[in-house]
Amino acid sequence: MKLLNLMGSFPSYIRQKPENARYPIESWFIKSSNNNKKCNLPTPNKKPVTIMSAPQDIREIEEAAGRSWPAKHTKQYEGWLLRANDGVTRRANSVLPLGKPGDEDLETALKQVQLFYKEHRLPTRFQMTAASQPTELDSFLESKGLIIDMRVKVLTALLANVVLEEPEIGVVVFGSPWKDWFTTYQKASGLGKKEMSIRQEVIERISKEKACAAAIMGEKVVGIGLGVLDQEWLGLFSLVTESKYRRQRVATSITQSLIGWGLSRGAQRGYLQVEEKNDSAQQLYYGLGFTEAYSYWYRVTP
Repeated sequence: MKLLNLMGSFPSYIRQKPENARYPIESWFIKSSNNNKKCNLPTPNKKPVTIMSAPQDIREIEEAAGRSWPAKHTKQYEGWLLRANDGVTRRANSVLPLGKPGDEDLETALKQVQLFYKEHRLPTRFQMTAASQPTELDSFLESKGLIIDMRVKVLTALLANVVLEEPEIGVVVFGSPWKDWFTTYQKASGLGKKEMSIRQEVIERISKEKACAAAIMGEKVVGIGLGVLDQEWLGLFSLVTESKYRRQRVATSITQSLIGWGLSRGAQRGYLQVEEKNDSAQQLYYGLGFTEAYSYWYRVTP
């Protein structure tokens, strides 16, 4: 895989400078190749394998994921992080209970959480994992009528073991998003204008180093993805492709390009989240060498 500094030769799409795009030194153009040459990296086991992560590993990833998708409003309630973000995305509008809520009993703690979400006109929602504290929290919330809203798998990989190929589609990677990137994000995701605007605010709040990748076919952005670097972890988010360009290895090219960028910045491990029912996405990531580390689910007031 060739990472070419944008000061060199690049396609006409780049020469025309996408509106609102910055040109930091860390911007790259990932050159496409018809030869589909594989890099000299180990081929991982493509069979999906579940690795039961220890609670401290889950906490490390979830804390990094929280920093990579920052909510507009947050409140630390002892070991629980309360997040509100105008109702857009479950993660940014839920409690992350990675520690205990002090010495208070769960009845009192839940009332404090409910007050916070009432102030923000949102339902009470918890993001639950095997590392949630205290250990009886999930059964307690179930007894209080909070139902499971969604289940998500978290996949991880040692980036040195990921299968990297020269992308079949040209991919540009900038240090910030630009107009075409957001336009494709909205169109490919089917999001409304207000929801897209709130997601844009989340991305602009990210303080960690980030990479915004876009697959280009002709002069058109057809798919996008976001990578966020947090110490040795590279988080992959918002990987979407316009419907008419799916099954053309657009998502694969974007994912590999973001991983190539992450490796160039010193990332060692990668993680991403995929809905439990999204079999096609899971197979894509298993094929690249990711494996299931753990899962999380949301409990919410009906």
